[in-house]
Amino acid sequence: MTIRKVAVFTGSFDPPTTFHRKVAQLLRERGFDEVILRLTGPRCDRPDAEHAAPIHRSTMADLAFRNLPGVSVDHSDLDDGRSLDDHHFDSLYANRGEVWHVVSADFLTGGRAGESLIQTVWPKGSELWKSGRFVALHSPDSPPDTADLPPVCELVPVREEHIPTADIRLRVFLGDDPGHAVPEPVAEYIRRYRLFTDATSPRETRLKLSEPRLLIFADEANKRAQAGAARFRHLESDDPNMILVLGGDGTMLAAIRKHWRRRIPFLGLNAGTLGFIMNEALPDDLTTTELVVYRMPMLRVETTGMDDKVTRGLAYSDAWVERDSGQAAWLRVDVDGHTQVPKVVGDGLLIATPSGSSAYARAMGATPVPLTAPVLTLAGSNVFRPRFWKPVALPDTAVVRLTNLDATGKRPIRAFIDGHHVGWVKAMEVGVSPVAAVELAFTPQFDLSARLLRSMFPPSEEG
Repeated sequence: MTIRKVAVFTGSFDPPTTFHRKVAQLLRERGFDEVILRLTGPRCDRPDAEHAAPIHRSTMADLAFRNLPGVSVDHSDLDDGRSLDDHHFDSLYANRGEVWHVVSADFLTGGRAGESLIQTVWPKGSELWKSGRFVALHSPDSPPDTADLPPVCELVPVREEHIPTADIRLRVFLGDDPGHAVPEPVAEYIRRYRLFTDATSPRETRLKLSEPRLLIFADEANKRAQAGAARFRHLESDDPNMILVLGGDGTMLAAIRKHWRRRIPFLGLNAGTLGFIMNEALPDDLTTTELVVYRMPMLRVETTGMDDKVTRGLAYSDAWVERDSGQAAWLRVDVDGHTQVPKVVGDGLLIATPSGSSAYARAMGATPVPLTAPVLTLAGSNVFRPRFWKPVALPDTAVVRLTNLDATGKRPIRAFIDGHHVGWVKAMEVGVSPVAAVELAFTPQFDLSARLLRSMFPPSEEG
């Protein structure tokens, strides 16, 4: 039986470069069945002040390596705020095949004397040197000395010029364009969010596509949506730079769940009722249209099941727990590891993003907030105790944990993520994801304040 070969290439990829993309392609051409780009997380032994925020690093990596068959990006370290040492990879990816560690040839210098960076700096590096498999990247003109190689090592010459990421960040900081040193989607993203400059990365920016290429996502059961989609079929592409969503807010949620890892803006066209996150109208020629783009957070949701198994999911709008019996739920509310409400008695509790604040949270009495507001909404359903409960606005850095206080089984609770049933749970923990976000695009005519007001005072259904 043929054993799959898996190459694990770690780095900051901040930003990912054309060299990194070329390496991934070369490894596939050299017979590796899979190439995993693993983004390193924060380390206590090195400063991260000059680096982009995790959300931008993860987005740039997805943009840089998209459309490469057999190539994937692992954001686990950024998501968990850690940096897993390389000696763990053999067991971590064992179910995917035979693991090979991709390194620069510089890491091997001095190997014959046990003085290479791998042997002297990496945790358990001497053991890994003897037992691991390595891929060494080098310039065609300067291969490493064979006496310095570990027992199992494959050499891969790379002709593409390697420009250190620190040099690219400095170039941008000094006012130069990243140019061809990074893939064009990455360069465009750096410009749009002013990365590696002394400016604060905006939550709201402007975008004009000189050549719009669409992925069309339309509600199949909505005739208006299907008719609207026909207007834009001539702009459909296998390599889209925008996702056009036609339907209501529910259709947008479905599109986000399916396509958020594409890391391109979502442009909605309302064919439903209120359509809080949808444009009311769009011009036929999107080429000449300037768009306002909002970078929206997604929630990282961890649920602890009845078997104590922890499951992770993502929500764009909201996540909640609710009672699953005739008895009221008994819940404890912890924020950032500290108990804030020892006991809530009611039907359930919900955490919503700004976008979700106009949905189910509003039915629980919460006031919708602007899309750019850096807050999370904590709302309750039919809360009996504490008395006079009111929805709470929390900073978007907060991590909220909802725990079932009942140990008898008489008061089970079930969890939902963006309206999707997860099952019975013991607890749910919710916070803004460090790696997942969505860009929503609107025409300049879109009045966010007016739409927010409409969501608070919906039109009468009479007549």
